Amino acid sequence: MTRKKAKDLSHPVTYKRENGKFDVNWYLKEDRSSWVLPRVLREQAKKLGKKPFLQFGYKKPLSFYQTNRLANRVANALCGLGVEKAKKVAVYMPNSDDYVITWFGILKMGAVMVPINTAYKMDFLEYIIDSSDAEVLFIAEEYLDRMPPIAKNLSKLRHVIVWTRSGDKKFKRHGYRFRKMISYSEFINSGSGKEPDVEVTFMDYARLMYTSGTTGRSKGVMRPCAADYSSARNYAEIMDVGPRDVCFTCLPLFHSNAMVMTVYPALIKGAKTVVEEKYSSSRFWKWMVDHGVTKFNTVGTMSYFLWNTPPVPEEGQHKIKLVLGSPAPHDMIEEFMERFGIKFMEGYGLTEIGQCTWMRPGEPFRVGSCGKEAPNYEIKVADPETDEEVPRGSIGEIIVRPRIPNVMLHYYHKMPEKTVEDFRNFWFHTGDAGRMDKDGYIYFVDRVKDYIRRRGENISSFEVEKIVSSHPDVEESAAIGIKSEAGKYAEDELMILVISKEGKEIDPPELMDYLQPRMPYFMIPRFIRFVDSFPKTGTQRTQKNKLREQGVTKDTWDMVKAGYKLKR
Repeated sequence: MTRKKAKDLSHPVTYKRENGKFDVNWYLKEDRSSWVLPRVLREQAKKLGKKPFLQFGYKKPLSFYQTNRLANRVANALCGLGVEKAKKVAVYMPNSDDYVITWFGILKMGAVMVPINTAYKMDFLEYIIDSSDAEVLFIAEEYLDRMPPIAKNLSKLRHVIVWTRSGDKKFKRHGYRFRKMISYSEFINSGSGKEPDVEVTFMDYARLMYTSGTTGRSKGVMRPCAADYSSARNYAEIMDVGPRDVCFTCLPLFHSNAMVMTVYPALIKGAKTVVEEKYSSSRFWKWMVDHGVTKFNTVGTMSYFLWNTPPVPEEGQHKIKLVLGSPAPHDMIEEFMERFGIKFMEGYGLTEIGQCTWMRPGEPFRVGSCGKEAPNYEIKVADPETDEEVPRGSIGEIIVRPRIPNVMLHYYHKMPEKTVEDFRNFWFHTGDAGRMDKDGYIYFVDRVKDYIRRRGENISSFEVEKIVSSHPDVEESAAIGIKSEAGKYAEDELMILVISKEGKEIDPPELMDYLQPRMPYFMIPRFIRFVDSFPKTGTQRTQKNKLREQGVTKDTWDMVKAGYKLKR
């Protein structure tokens, strides 16, 4: 089959950089021992002092100095609780300036941050807290009612710190009777603002991030401090971040995009960062104008949501220079850029490895591609059975390895076999199918592994099927991704196919009522179809490719068309 020649856009070539020429080999000229967030924060606080750094919503921004002092308070207060270096500290809170300060404080005393998706509850929440070995949990008051059903299984938890929106010392326990619970304000006021007496190095672990599994539970990704710095610095160099920039995010801080591709690059470059709690189509462009935003990121269907929102005056009044799309809306990218007056850059990455491809400054933006190798990375497209490189233009699995040490995950927490499997032949296997053209541009094609991308989240079909099949009338289930109607480059909708137990009939809304309290909202399927059997391989594995080919049939129940409403 002859492919249509990809179109090249010139804006990365004609864009006038304000913060120096882009150097793809910047990392070779660095002292990598300085790639440590606590050190960067401390030095920026000394250098930039009262310069505004961290702003949540329309609150008064915190300066670099104030942010560092508050992070020190968190660090010293954790030390006061007896938390030791390298221990795990979980954070289960919505976006706020306190979230960023908590993240910084955990790292400043050498502990490992475990961010938890705020949609998690029941089995999902219990698994993250327990398997991570978290000793301390920072939790928002509004999520405390999710704790009583799982409390008895969290034997390693020693301290619970309750964050309230009002900042009050008093909070409602919502039935959770953990013996060592204190308010966030009481906790942070107990710590000194002085630098903690802890040495943190670039080899120490910064975050334990859980990401979707395929044939098992979510995997805990252990990333060293150097890896987070590398990801943030790559973003800053490619997106031309400088001290006059305002980097914005309304994406959740429990994901890497907001953390290491918005807040951390701003910290490194002495820019200002603005955080909103969550995305809003109706308020988005007003935020851009009010906050003076110059750089922001989009994920998944966010670009399509913006496109489908009625025009407002603010969309033509902003100061935005560059936008990172992961991915960009390639099927309407020129129209999008013209309407909103922005210029897209793009990259591709995973929690484990960071952003490993980028459209490069000074080179054309090739429509349909996710860019070339990012600084620090070597990429090839290989036969997934043999790991032999396939010819340029042929489809294979995207596999990655670092050009320098410590810029990717070191291992999966408590999963040595999975670590070895994904790093076989000394390449990290992404589980994504792609191709590389003759010029080195890489194209994402499909997912090799059995996970689904929806609402900016990676969803494990294994975990969905585990909950669906726990229904007393379900014999077997299969979860698959169905392409979204939003646009060609948008994400998936989730569909489950169900085989009922003999003599049993299940009403789709009744099944939905069963699933809602047991799984995060983004894992709730839009489509449900009841079938008598699944196509199987000779080893009795469900052939999901055949189920995907069948797609949405006439007998498929559609949550949207049925008018079923989710409760978040």
